Amino acid sequence: MKNNQPSRRKFIKNSTLFSGGILAGSSLACNNENAKEIYWQDYSFSLPDDFSSINTKVSGILYSQIGYNLGETVKIIIRVPEKELMTVDTTCKLIPEKNEDEYQQPFTYWGEQWKSHWWIAEFKNIEEEGTWKILVNKENEILYKQSNLRVKKEILWQETHLWASVDMLERRKHFTGVGAGWQDAGALWAESPAQSAMIICLTDIAEYKHSSIDENYLKRVYEQITVGADYLVMTQEKAKELGYPEGAMSHDLLGHEDFILPNDVAKAVVALYKSAKVLPEQYSEKIEKYVNTADTSLDWLLNKATPMGDYGYSKFQRGLSESTKIPSDEWLTRDLIFLCWGALERYKKGDKQYKEISIAYANQILQRQIPIDTPEQGYYGHFKEFDSLPHSENLWVHAIKHKEYGADAGGLFPNYLIPFFEMLELWPNHENASKWKKMLKNYADGFLIPSCFENPFLIVPNGIFGNEGPIWFAGFFHGTNSIYGYTAAIAAKLYGLFKDEKLKAIAFGNLQWIAGLNAGVTHDCLKGSVIYSEDIPKNQALPRSMVNAIGNKTAGTWFNTRGVVCNGFSTGKQFEMDVTPKKENDGPFSLTDEDWIPHSAAFLTGVMELNKISI
Repeated sequence: MKNNQPSRRKFIKNSTLFSGGILAGSSLACNNENAKEIYWQDYSFSLPDDFSSINTKVSGILYSQIGYNLGETVKIIIRVPEKELMTVDTTCKLIPEKNEDEYQQPFTYWGEQWKSHWWIAEFKNIEEEGTWKILVNKENEILYKQSNLRVKKEILWQETHLWASVDMLERRKHFTGVGAGWQDAGALWAESPAQSAMIICLTDIAEYKHSSIDENYLKRVYEQITVGADYLVMTQEKAKELGYPEGAMSHDLLGHEDFILPNDVAKAVVALYKSAKVLPEQYSEKIEKYVNTADTSLDWLLNKATPMGDYGYSKFQRGLSESTKIPSDEWLTRDLIFLCWGALERYKKGDKQYKEISIAYANQILQRQIPIDTPEQGYYGHFKEFDSLPHSENLWVHAIKHKEYGADAGGLFPNYLIPFFEMLELWPNHENASKWKKMLKNYADGFLIPSCFENPFLIVPNGIFGNEGPIWFAGFFHGTNSIYGYTAAIAAKLYGLFKDEKLKAIAFGNLQWIAGLNAGVTHDCLKGSVIYSEDIPKNQALPRSMVNAIGNKTAGTWFNTRGVVCNGFSTGKQFEMDVTPKKENDGPFSLTDEDWIPHSAAFLTGVMELNKISI
């Protein structure tokens, strides 16, 4: 700490006075003996206005606003601009609301990241459901008092699944004006990839054998699957009406019908096949229509469609030179994954010749994995974006470049390696099975685990950006919340294969980032928001759930349906790629507030996969 800055004791004293003397009364000067009985008022210290730091000048206590699953490590994080504002003898006590046990743990210094320092208290021994207050102190100095920390079996699922799926969709379906689909964003949008992401999630719910899924809920899930799938069918019909080849699909039916994107169609194919698989016999006519539509579109993809090349492809958000020549004859790796998945789904419905097609795409993906002997800044196991270019693929690329709906549109699935898990289940004795499993192991050990452990929340970065290393927030169209839910799903599936506890921790961390255990919303973060507004003290970071209207306190969205997830943390303005993806710019410095239903789909997908490994 610099000499002209206050000592920690003087800092705490000054900040208490600055806060209006909230701790002046002896009734609030709590100790271990009377902690349960005292009058409780939430309190967070604030940095004095004259506090000086080269880092982000905010502090805050951060914890899940929805709650922690029973059996999950309860993690509480304190954010400060300078390490010395906390010490190792600072303790965190959980004070029971009713008859729960009381718990206490010290804070451990994690390190510096994103222009802040982070201290963590971890409670690994809570084996009961309940609600606690949080008390952070050193000796008799109270630093934080917060309420309503909850632990409950499968709380992330129980608190969100109804609202983040059928309830919000039943409300959103009325606004498309075409009799199908959902308003998928804050404004009137109904983009094909967003519909597909939500449909795929609903089909996973339909197959999820969970006690909370009763007959009535399942009927609502089936009905919403048809709302989304009918819309995808209509995009194919619209493209044909406009003169495009049979099997092509329009990007949407609300003004962008002439944009025909193979990356849209590949996702729609998977969504339609999965819809046909899970719907009961009473939907037989729709099932037949969905299968025929998917068959026709997959044939178009395999025989007529061509990659988008440079059209709608942002070099800026990848940190590439504008002189980089993007190949026009190579699929992005994320597109190969969905082509592989689409062929696999067609095989599963009975067309056995598509087994070899899906395996051929899998082989192409394997060839793009970055090997251990030629790592990128020490990382390996992730993937090049193209065969002919050296850079690795971002986990998120969704953007609209200069009004071009092209290569990046709908790029919201992050290294979503689902086909490989399914192929290992279908063909465990295939001659390539060991290669598929080794690929997944390298992805876990070489990229996912080391990159996620580079931050205190264990969230996945948006990729490795050459010499810049991992970048989490800088350079993108808006926040990237879908990558956290989908990464949680992949981490959970990887844990199922390899039983590495770090993978389970990553799954929890990425989901809790959405649920409120994140870097906290600051006064300056609001520069990224269009609708969401809140009176946030200038020098504080406040934890907020990004699942709208679920949790102690939540960040707002545009279209105010309960359960929808906003875009999330970024570095600049929403819908403007105005910050270069460099390490010096990186951090959760803005909160982009528009909602998008793929974020909810991703969150629920991750929660389901996590529950499967937590039984």
